[in-house]
Amino acid sequence: MPVKSRQKSSSFADSTLFSAGTKTTMFVSVLRFILLFGVSHASDTAAPAQLRPPSLGFSSSVRSVCKPIPSTLSLCHGIGYRHMRIPNLLGHDTLREAQQQSAAWLPLINKLCHRDTKKFLCSLFAPVCLPELSGPVSPCKSLCEAVRDGCVPVMSAFGFPWPEMFNCTRFPRGTELCIPATGQQEGRTTEEVMHEEALKGSVICDACSLAAEGEVDIQENFCHSPYAFKMRLGSVSMVGGDRQLVPTARSRILRWAGGGAERAEGIGGAMAHSALWLQEGGTCTCPGLDSAETNKGRGLEEEHMDKRRAREGEKEGKGAQSGWYLALAQAEEGRLVLTRLVRWTKGDKDLKKFIRRLLKQSCPEM
Repeated sequence: MPVKSRQKSSSFADSTLFSAGTKTTMFVSVLRFILLFGVSHASDTAAPAQLRPPSLGFSSSVRSVCKPIPSTLSLCHGIGYRHMRIPNLLGHDTLREAQQQSAAWLPLINKLCHRDTKKFLCSLFAPVCLPELSGPVSPCKSLCEAVRDGCVPVMSAFGFPWPEMFNCTRFPRGTELCIPATGQQEGRTTEEVMHEEALKGSVICDACSLAAEGEVDIQENFCHSPYAFKMRLGSVSMVGGDRQLVPTARSRILRWAGGGAERAEGIGGAMAHSALWLQEGGTCTCPGLDSAETNKGRGLEEEHMDKRRAREGEKEGKGAQSGWYLALAQAEEGRLVLTRLVRWTKGDKDLKKFIRRLLKQSCPEM
């Protein structure tokens, strides 16, 4: 069932559409912050009175504020947006309360009863904070019904009913701003679909620093990272929900397995792994990386140019530095997973000076 409204607009996360009778200009700004919500279930406490088919506002005795999602809120930590509304849609007035109540629903995630279970639960426990709105965004009735129909058989097998606080009649049908079930795309125009794709991933990936803070991030975290690289990218591709980054041969190891530059030089100083990984990179944007991907194949073209320059004895030109990246990573399950990725936007001389400063740091062995 499509989400309908007097004015239509679309978001990105896995074809997630938000609808509301609001000005289109406001929607463009609002929807830039929306991402596919994470999964888990809520505690069987009494449903708060304010949990009803909502307007864009949220009435409560406690003023609605935005708070960073804590790492201790395991249900929704790392779901793609970083701030949530408190009080949430289940009447929890503190982050501690939301954390405690949400923990009871973690086991349901592993049952895989519906693909939108996490999206639904986190829309209640950790509703996304949109600066343009004074309160949280509710799940659509259709999202609630889809998750309920998929998970009730599993819950019933363990003796648990669908809780009253998740009564789907409490949620809007889609005539107001709300979060629909994945795949509700019917009735959208081609322009809306294209707009959704343009907005997809507008939440910044955790590993990707903004340009203004990227250099500082690398310097502050260099000694705390087991792996560090200066690299050019030969290709970037999607594998599952992750992005796979394959460096070119000219890339250089700066730090390896918790050791300093000497250890990296001991294995040749070239990239020993064929790929680095940006986890969940398909649902977020990475400044610098995404702008580079608009020119597909540019990394390889630059490498061919560099090889030609080397054969001709020519020094690197001014434009060659545009493809350099600085990356920090850690090993997870046999893969090098990026923790920081910054596209270098200054000149080659500045890059060399910066790397010399990094390597002069007295980093402890890890």
